[in-house]
Amino acid sequence: MKNNVKIPKIKGLRWGRVEFKGIGGYPEEMLTEILESGVAVRNIRFGNGEISGAVSPSDYYRLSETARKNGVRLRAGKRRGLYFVLARYQTRVGLLAGFLGFLLFIALWQTSVQSISIEGDVPKTQIMQILEECNIKLGASVDSLEMSKAEHRIMAEVEDCAWTDVSCEGFRVNVKVQTGVPKPDMEDDAPRNIVAARPATIVRQVPRTGASAVTNGSGVNTGDLLVSGTVFDGRDHILFVRADAEVIGEWTETKEFFVPYSETVSVADGEQKKYKYLICNDDVYPLFRGKAGMENALYSEETSVVKFFGENTVFKIKTGIYTAYTEHDITRSPDDVLSELQKRREDYEENFYGEYDIVNAEERFYPQDDGIRLVVDYTIQGDIAKPAPIEMGDMSMPENETPETSETSTVSETYQDN
Repeated sequence: MKNNVKIPKIKGLRWGRVEFKGIGGYPEEMLTEILESGVAVRNIRFGNGEISGAVSPSDYYRLSETARKNGVRLRAGKRRGLYFVLARYQTRVGLLAGFLGFLLFIALWQTSVQSISIEGDVPKTQIMQILEECNIKLGASVDSLEMSKAEHRIMAEVEDCAWTDVSCEGFRVNVKVQTGVPKPDMEDDAPRNIVAARPATIVRQVPRTGASAVTNGSGVNTGDLLVSGTVFDGRDHILFVRADAEVIGEWTETKEFFVPYSETVSVADGEQKKYKYLICNDDVYPLFRGKAGMENALYSEETSVVKFFGENTVFKIKTGIYTAYTEHDITRSPDDVLSELQKRREDYEENFYGEYDIVNAEERFYPQDDGIRLVVDYTIQGDIAKPAPIEMGDMSMPENETPETSETSTVSETYQDN
């Protein structure tokens, strides 16, 4: 039966550990002596005349001497940790020198400002000048940055500044500035007409301001006047208003789709070329020679964070992937062709008729020797109102507009309210 000896955890063994197992002799005396000498021992276990645990590589020699003195036969087990990883490359001086140089470079780099990031819709030149006067500049020591002073000056000197934060993360200074809520853009109140954006038949209209120049059921061409911004005030005087209306028109269009039984298509599944870049803040450094690129290829990207001893760093690796297109011969059955036709029709309607209403769509299929052709007659409804400025020479009133009509009186009241 095994007994576990609970001993307070001792800090250490960070760079490596050697597992050991001892048989015979006096393991209790050995353990007592080794602990009294200050050696950190982890995972100590007794049982069946054996003792096991783990010590650091530098303490294993002292443990073996103590074990020999107490008649314990010691055997080393698994070796783990950075110490043994570096030991594998002890003959590769260049690799070790480069690794130590990299650690030194990171340590020195993080003691000074290497990058300044400014976020917010603010004058960057003014912010940089304030930062420099507060000793926040490239190459400045991180310990000498006057960030509180910079925040107060930005709040006082930058127009409409509502909130700011100046902080330093590693070797990067982040400046975030938030201005007050901007004034909403006031809509231009200049007089205007409403004209037709395309040929159509008027289905219905909702004039909000101005005088209607068309009737429901009438046809219009592109640019025809729909709602006039020139109205009477009821006293034989002409007023210019900002016409506004919703005018729903209806029109027809014919679209043809064709899908062959067999064709050659290009698919991005060929050779791949990858190019890696090191990203540090907003700077990108290529990790390859020559020029990146590949003809007739699909480009995609992958980005990953660089980790150091399990911790995220400010560095990222971006991989640009070029995948060559290859040609494939496709043969479709009649059912496959019909499915592809429906898909292309749906894609077309989503892209071109998304903001309109499809009132009717009549399909006609025409089988051919090499494929099937689909013809669709669309009936579309949508808003065709388009604002247009009133030209100085455009002083004529709509044909259905007279000073005596009640509609003119309503329009005049709307203008006066506005």
